[in-house]
Amino acid sequence: MPHMIKLLQFVCCFYGIMTVGICYLILEKFPFSNFSKLLGFGTVCFLPRHIYMCAMNSNDTISYLFVAASIYLAIIAWERGLSPWSLGALSVVLWITIFTKYTSFVVIPAVLAPFILAFLKRLAFSQRKVLLSAMCVLFLPMFMLASYIFSNLKYYHSPLPWNLTMYDPSVNRPHDEGGISFFTFKPWEDVKTPMLAPGKLHSFWTLIYSGMWFDTEPYFQHYLDSNAAWWKHYYGWYRGEESFPGKNPSQSGQTILEESGLIGLGLFPLFLMLTGFYQCIKNFIFGGDLVRANPVARINLGMFPVLALFNVAGIIALTLRLPVYNTMKPSYLLNAMPAFMIFLCLGIMFCERNATLKRATLATFGMLFAIAIMHIVHIFFAIRSVQSQLAFCRHFLSG
Repeated sequence: MPHMIKLLQFVCCFYGIMTVGICYLILEKFPFSNFSKLLGFGTVCFLPRHIYMCAMNSNDTISYLFVAASIYLAIIAWERGLSPWSLGALSVVLWITIFTKYTSFVVIPAVLAPFILAFLKRLAFSQRKVLLSAMCVLFLPMFMLASYIFSNLKYYHSPLPWNLTMYDPSVNRPHDEGGISFFTFKPWEDVKTPMLAPGKLHSFWTLIYSGMWFDTEPYFQHYLDSNAAWWKHYYGWYRGEESFPGKNPSQSGQTILEESGLIGLGLFPLFLMLTGFYQCIKNFIFGGDLVRANPVARINLGMFPVLALFNVAGIIALTLRLPVYNTMKPSYLLNAMPAFMIFLCLGIMFCERNATLKRATLATFGMLFAIAIMHIVHIFFAIRSVQSQLAFCRHFLSG
């Protein structure tokens, strides 16, 4: 029985490992420099939020896996001239993907984007072939989704029901007065207090960004110090049962270094991703130097801005429907992980043109990866210590 539990615990980790592998395969399909590939793929490997999610029991990691698989199979389909077998494989995986989680619906417009570009720009293939191929790819997933929606309307009176009737976080969880702000970005507040707290539950972009680099929700922080009484009061506030206990007085120096280092240094890859997003749009729409000689690569680049934009738009729509921090989870944004990797590579290539900037980029990412490793190892040994203490207590009591 313990072995079966361990195997089940590994399932989400396995999905995460597979997702990283598929991201690497996607990266190899584009003519990026080795330097940008190293740092872009390294960021995917050492991104704390993705590592956290691989250690949790949820359906998020399987949605990341199938979204990445859909993107990769779409690239293969275009490379193989929209062959029937490649289109069929893509259609089946798309069907599975949209039934992993509602947030994975973003894969449909992402995969459709290159078909639209190829049709309008008359790139690589005839318009007739592009149109028929798009219809073949979308028929199965759209038919199954339509059937699912019809069944939901019949039995639940909602096209896409969710569990608010069972548990409404806007009633049971704390929130800031004044509603959600989509026009603020204050990561320095999370450097001071790297967890959910009163006054820090309203800034959409801050919650998304900081939670990507550190355990701000938090699920693992309580293992990193011994102040069990404070954490008991904190989670009482988290559940809406008690008042906030104030700042944790026993936070270790190592934890402070990890939080400030990750959240602070993470601003640099964020800037590079925004730069890369612009470069991706330029190459996709206008056929820049990167893809001028390869129309298929240009077509495939079109998936990534659409994937990122629809992913962000979906989280914003969810937040508007349920304005509480539970809907502003950075984990929802990891469906666009392949897109952020591509943007990061494009941004790094832009910086490579200057030797000094290239060295600074390498140094910054090196420090970021080192602190991320230190942080995960810190959590690992802290959990092991707690488990050892519990095992000793059980043995002592049973003896």
